[in-house]
Amino acid sequence: MEILAPAGSPELLYAAVEAGADAVYLGGKLFSARRFAGNFTNEEMEEAVHFCHARNVAVYVTLNTLIADQEMKDAVPYLRFLDSIAIDGLLVQDLGVARLAHEIVPNLPLHASTQMTVSNLAGVKFLESLNFRRVVLSRELSLEEIEYIANNCDVEIEIFVHGALCVCYSGQCLMSSFIGGRSGNRGACAQPCRMPYNLTNASGEPFPSQNGKYLISLKDMSGLEDIERLAHSRVASLKIEGRMKSPEYVYDVVSSYRTALDMVEEGKKPDLESLKKRLERRFYRGFTAAYYHDRPGADMMTGIIPGNRGVEAGCVLSAKHHSFTFKDTYGIGREEILGISYIGKNKSMIFVPEKDISRNKGNLYSCLAETQPEENSMVYWQIKEDKYHISPAHSQRKRVVDFAVYAMPDAPLQLLMTDRDNHMVSLESPAPCQKALKRVTTREEAEKQLGRLGDTPFALGTVHLENDGCMIPRSVLNELRQQATAKLTAILEKEFVQKTHNFKDHPVQLPDVPQAHFSMKPQISVRAETVEQVEEALRAGAGEIVFGGESYHHRAIPLSDYEKAVELAHNAQAKIIFAAPRLLRKKHTERYLKQLKQLTALRPDAMEISFLGQMDWVDEYMKGIPLVGGASLNIFNTEALRTVEKLGFSGQALSPELTISQIHRIAQESRIPVSATVYGRSEMMVSEYCAIEAVLTNGEKKKCPGVCMKDSYFLKDKEGHMFPLRTDEYCHMHILNSRILDMRPYVYKLVHAGLNRLCVDVRAGDEPAYSLVKSFMDILSGRKEAPSAESSGEITRGHFLRGVL
Repeated sequence: MEILAPAGSPELLYAAVEAGADAVYLGGKLFSARRFAGNFTNEEMEEAVHFCHARNVAVYVTLNTLIADQEMKDAVPYLRFLDSIAIDGLLVQDLGVARLAHEIVPNLPLHASTQMTVSNLAGVKFLESLNFRRVVLSRELSLEEIEYIANNCDVEIEIFVHGALCVCYSGQCLMSSFIGGRSGNRGACAQPCRMPYNLTNASGEPFPSQNGKYLISLKDMSGLEDIERLAHSRVASLKIEGRMKSPEYVYDVVSSYRTALDMVEEGKKPDLESLKKRLERRFYRGFTAAYYHDRPGADMMTGIIPGNRGVEAGCVLSAKHHSFTFKDTYGIGREEILGISYIGKNKSMIFVPEKDISRNKGNLYSCLAETQPEENSMVYWQIKEDKYHISPAHSQRKRVVDFAVYAMPDAPLQLLMTDRDNHMVSLESPAPCQKALKRVTTREEAEKQLGRLGDTPFALGTVHLENDGCMIPRSVLNELRQQATAKLTAILEKEFVQKTHNFKDHPVQLPDVPQAHFSMKPQISVRAETVEQVEEALRAGAGEIVFGGESYHHRAIPLSDYEKAVELAHNAQAKIIFAAPRLLRKKHTERYLKQLKQLTALRPDAMEISFLGQMDWVDEYMKGIPLVGGASLNIFNTEALRTVEKLGFSGQALSPELTISQIHRIAQESRIPVSATVYGRSEMMVSEYCAIEAVLTNGEKKKCPGVCMKDSYFLKDKEGHMFPLRTDEYCHMHILNSRILDMRPYVYKLVHAGLNRLCVDVRAGDEPAYSLVKSFMDILSGRKEAPSAESSGEITRGHFLRGVL
């Protein structure tokens, strides 16, 4: 099992390797999902690959962002560069990048990033059929699901084991880009989940929260306590998050997991408590393994503070007006602390500097405080961060090498360099040795020169010298040592690359998908979830209905509603497409597949694919039904569109993060109708965690109490924006945008850009479907002029005009 470490800069890379990582993942200056990490220039990356391969460490490069068409000109030479330096894996999110990589650098092993939102075995199997070598699973999966997937596929499975968690399924978050223009899909997430929110009703009145205002800020993941179960699974790689942390953080986390995993594999019990304390001292916003155990709930949230809270010191014992006392149960020296933090009665985290803390008898401490602490509040030590000196020259992770030197007068000096794995290099000096006139070179003198291995991957073992009375110049020994280390390094690197690149692609067998000949003429397509919405949309003249998928009302849409929707659409000479849920986990798959067979029997005009795993079910469950792709596939460029065309799709919804000009560039190359949502409340996030349940019950979402059905709920930010919350039949929480996307003033521009379907999403019910759809139909047909582009604060134009970072 591999420990995979973050390397956001060369300094982090040295720390990860020194700590015992089997592999590192890093990004270049372009196209990395951690755009604000230090990252690597091409020259630094090439050096990093040489450094790691010589030390038996794999290097995976992240190219896991969505790439615009105008950026593809830089992606092509970058891919060729990565291939030339023999990286061991390429992490991708963008289907277009995956297609391009397979065509121009077929020897690069492809890894599916967690940004591809793979949450079930079907998704893994389909990516495996496309010759992906590894799949990084969604962080929301339980250990049971992870084991099931790993046991039933041939592709390598990678999972996250430690570090920061997103509250949204990775690859499905639009909140950062819609609020601030910084896209998580483009590596520039502004972390809106780390901001304070209130849970409110429709009037904006907040519900009291016992755990503070950081309602969607998750604690850090820690799989340390599950390391034994993980070690005995078929998971290939344990991934540690932290490309934007310090080298010391990376070293401590990697070495802790290295220690634990090694001990488990040796049949020993690691001291998990001491390892956990070590991790807490470095950075601690609280640890959780709730997803591993399928127990998302209130305890996952940071609540009071989204950042480093410090290590738990003890609870408040007593409080006066401007002071309080607590007993330290952690045990710490005063020289180690910066101060303490505690939870105030105002539900915020308060810091007290070291100078305002005094020690009483034993482990009792008194603190001066302007704000009184909450009763029985936990107190946290804020600890000074130790600094380590980590560099290649001072590394302890080196390969031991032995030297043998043979010197005879009038013969070339011979040098043999061998490691303990029987790799050997043999060299001779260009000039013959000379008989010593005064002093014969000793073994100690030879050892001194040969031991100068510096920042090479080698450490000196033994030196054997057979010298028949010669004086060996130091310059000759130095020159031969340098040549020998370079040659042995090259041997080790070549051997490592042969091992990691030893694979063959199998022929890609795509499912047999029938083509539907959908009109390329611009039409209004309506996304609906009730029969009433379908009736109104058709009465208003809609030519296409997209029906179903996840419900916004915490109940599955009954089969009878699907039957009625088909009947209504076909009677109106309109097309009807059945949508799939965006996310499907093992515990819901059997129920969904049963439903899928029933839906196929209704003969819709197409099925909308919302996650790639559904492609694995085409032949068995959707035989003979045309397919179109949903917006959740994140089609962001022409190459990605060509990919879904090759898969047999008859239509495709484009990424909601594209501008009108970007849409035009893609649409003019398309052979199938392309669509974009032009009205509705865009989904900002979809999550396994439910803020409604967490605030109102303060428990775990183990047995859903259905509190979401009792009222309308919103997340209200500090500016007063209210984001509607919806829950579906799978108990996912959907955060909708506070503003309604409305592109009616730009209908003509969108049509001119090449959009074939303007999708009006009426599911949130902000406006009656009939009047809304009719207004779009009137504009499209020319019966009415488009309204003014002036808008109120309740309206957004999404990314059509401004784009994303």
